[in-house]
Amino acid sequence: MTPTLMALLLLVSDFLPGTLPKPALWAEPDSLITWGSPATIWCQGTLDAQEYHLQKEGRSVERLTPLKPGNKAKFYIPSMTEHYAGRYYCYYHSLAGWSEPSDTLELVVTAPYGKPTLSGLPSPVVMSGGNVTLQCGAETKFGKFILTQEGKQKLYWMEDSHQNSYGESQALFPVGPVTPSRRWMFRCYGYYRNTPQVWVGPSDPLELLIQGVSRKPSLLTLQGPVLAPGQTLTLQCRSDVGYDRFALSQEGGHFLPQRPGRQPQAGLSQAKFPLGPVSSSHGGRYRCYGGRKLSSLWSAPSDPLDILITGQLPHRPSLLVQPGPTVASGQDVMLLCQLQSPMDTFLLTKEGAANSPLRLRSKSRAGQFQAEFSISPVTSAHGGTYRCYGSLSTSPYLLSLPSDPLELVVSGEDPDPVLSELKGSAQGPGSCRTHKELTPSSFGNDCGLCPSGIQKHPNCSSHTDPAAGEVAEAAEPAVCRASRLVVGCG
Repeated sequence: MTPTLMALLLLVSDFLPGTLPKPALWAEPDSLITWGSPATIWCQGTLDAQEYHLQKEGRSVERLTPLKPGNKAKFYIPSMTEHYAGRYYCYYHSLAGWSEPSDTLELVVTAPYGKPTLSGLPSPVVMSGGNVTLQCGAETKFGKFILTQEGKQKLYWMEDSHQNSYGESQALFPVGPVTPSRRWMFRCYGYYRNTPQVWVGPSDPLELLIQGVSRKPSLLTLQGPVLAPGQTLTLQCRSDVGYDRFALSQEGGHFLPQRPGRQPQAGLSQAKFPLGPVSSSHGGRYRCYGGRKLSSLWSAPSDPLDILITGQLPHRPSLLVQPGPTVASGQDVMLLCQLQSPMDTFLLTKEGAANSPLRLRSKSRAGQFQAEFSISPVTSAHGGTYRCYGSLSTSPYLLSLPSDPLELVVSGEDPDPVLSELKGSAQGPGSCRTHKELTPSSFGNDCGLCPSGIQKHPNCSSHTDPAAGEVAEAAEPAVCRASRLVVGCG
């Protein structure tokens, strides 16, 4: 406290509260004050009050002079710090004696350093009438966490802190049922047990989105789904429905601030979400939603988009090609990604392809962990630069260092689709080829599944289901061993 304030402090025993009606006590702009901001404490009694006294826990009293017309007095705090945080009450004196003490006012100072994070589990997107759990967590070992909900009357919930398996502190807050009749905006704070009036935070705001049934938007990446640390990333959510706002979520319950929808052309609305420069925290699965200003309901979610961050594992796989880097159109090609260190999954990317990379589970052979990516038959569209990566199942969006680039050169004309079908149907025992040409129109889909109508030769150990549009895995011969992962199915 300032010397002036200390000089004005009087012993509590000098003032003995009496029986007159208790005054009202409040703080402006709020009882939750940001560190360094000004604040005012008001005490309001009756018009005949001659003086007011403000008491803070710690047996100190501030004498306050009534303001005209005399029914209230104020105590001004020019810069809020932990010295002013605490529990207050006030009372007044008139010719009739002393009043009862006011109700207690708890004045809290908030410090923005080391703020916690707030997320929704399993997701901050909730169906109308549904429930959700909000998780407030921090690397700092707080004693308690506080959840606040914005609104006409701010609501507070408090929970003890618990440590998770990583040694971080967190608390869970069940919320619901969630209805579209109000806005569901939350923040959270943490505090140490020895300083309960000094809250760290707030977290970034988290708004629960109430999912409706209107048509889903599309989510695109302008830089491709595989990025190195430090690269700039921008995600674009777009729709032809005419939404005027968009929201983006990352799996794990995190939301980015909403963006207004813009109309680059008639009938199309979109919003861009700049996320770079990227780090490991940007790796994950994203979805976006569209909404309208006059409605609290949001659209169905977009299809998921995976963002993968390279260089997060200190290993570099090798990428080999069989029969060689230069092949004739119509040949069968196998790309082999391998590494001595254990990996759960290998991924194959083609430079310039916007689609998600191909994924294959790792297999251990002769002391190597590897995956075989087949292209059958190869066409001119498959020519280009390839790289592969490894990942672990515990962090599937964080990749190893890239392999050295491999340039695949395809020479000659592409095979005629009719001849390919005839050749495929004329194979002898033990052979296995597709009946129709596999076109390269959409290299890079997640599972490499082909459209309906692509079937396997009857001699193969497994067959396709044309209605389901999937190419099943075949056992013989080696060229068809990974037939479900044929690159370039249209």
